[in-house]
Amino acid sequence: MPELHIKDIIIEFDGDDLTKYGLFPLLAWFLMDYLLLPQYFKGLTVKKKRNRKRTIKRRKPKFDISQMCMGIITAILLGVERFRKINDVLSTETKIAELVGLPEFFDQSTVHRFLNEFNKWHLKQLEDASDKLLHDFGESPRQDVLVLDIDSTTHSLESRKREKAVVGHNKKNRGKPCYQWSAAFVRGEVVSQKLNKGNSHCISCFKEIVASVAAKLEKPISIIRVDGGYFSGDTLEWTIEKGYQIVTIERYKWIMSQKPKIDPDKWIEYNSDTKLYDLGRIKIISTTEAIFRAILVDTRQHPFGKKQLKKKHIRYAIVENLATELSASALYEFYHGRQTIENFFKESKNPFNSGKMPSQKFRANEAYLQFVAIAYNSYSWFKKNFFHQPGKLTLWRPQELN
Repeated sequence: MPELHIKDIIIEFDGDDLTKYGLFPLLAWFLMDYLLLPQYFKGLTVKKKRNRKRTIKRRKPKFDISQMCMGIITAILLGVERFRKINDVLSTETKIAELVGLPEFFDQSTVHRFLNEFNKWHLKQLEDASDKLLHDFGESPRQDVLVLDIDSTTHSLESRKREKAVVGHNKKNRGKPCYQWSAAFVRGEVVSQKLNKGNSHCISCFKEIVASVAAKLEKPISIIRVDGGYFSGDTLEWTIEKGYQIVTIERYKWIMSQKPKIDPDKWIEYNSDTKLYDLGRIKIISTTEAIFRAILVDTRQHPFGKKQLKKKHIRYAIVENLATELSASALYEFYHGRQTIENFFKESKNPFNSGKMPSQKFRANEAYLQFVAIAYNSYSWFKKNFFHQPGKLTLWRPQELN
């Protein structure tokens, strides 16, 4: 990689007549001069049709494909809630547009038309660009022990007119049409993601996502961490067949229905609210003969804000077949290390606005979520490679990058 031509960046605020995106120029420099992000989108052929004997003459667009991709990622990073608000929010931000290689920000109709042009092969091209970025700048391909976290979230939709928007498993908005979005994480980076219909179960794409991550990173997966939604006899048998180690959870009552012997004196106090009990290796579920280790967890959650007046009593069991036997406390901490993916879904829905689907076309929404993943990874690398010293004068120095 060429030597960085900017060693130190000093941003000094003076006066009130400033853009509200005052620190974005530093992030824009990172995207353009360090990641060289526009180059990764040159392989996209959106607006070009395959298998045409005669090419269609089109007028030269104001924005090329790389510029459209950079504009979408910039809008996501700037927290534009919906693309239909681009005209109101970014139309006057000409300097920011120039920083990311645009003459100006495109309007809402331009971005919607661009996303609606995405087909399956265009999504594959965008996914390939994301994979190349991961291999060039990510930490996930460089892990000796590859720990894979998988989870899914529900995106409620405003209209049934959206393609594949159906009523499904939607706890917060029952009866509303939705999508199910599954994502796979390694080392805090989005490696693979998939959008499904609202009535799809998370298990339906579990094997596909695991295979996708192994192919993308070109390394064997060591450990898979998932929540109880993925627990089933088929999932456990498949992971054993493929040689994977798995850490998941199951309902407390289900484990206790197997009638294990419990010695009240052997409960381990993890903290004042949490107790653990090591059941050892037992038969977990009747549909498989495999033996797994189980740790019972009895914990109380403190109320958050004014939503709950009392502590919530929660019981569940952590189930695993790890090659290395951890203590009950270490296993509890290792499983809850997957909370980074929970934070990703919270961040993606709020500052990154992944839940605001921009199109009625399913492929366009898939493309949008791929852009969200690229934006999230890029911002994550930015945070890892810089540190901040607060004050009136703010100095940012790039840390040494591998």
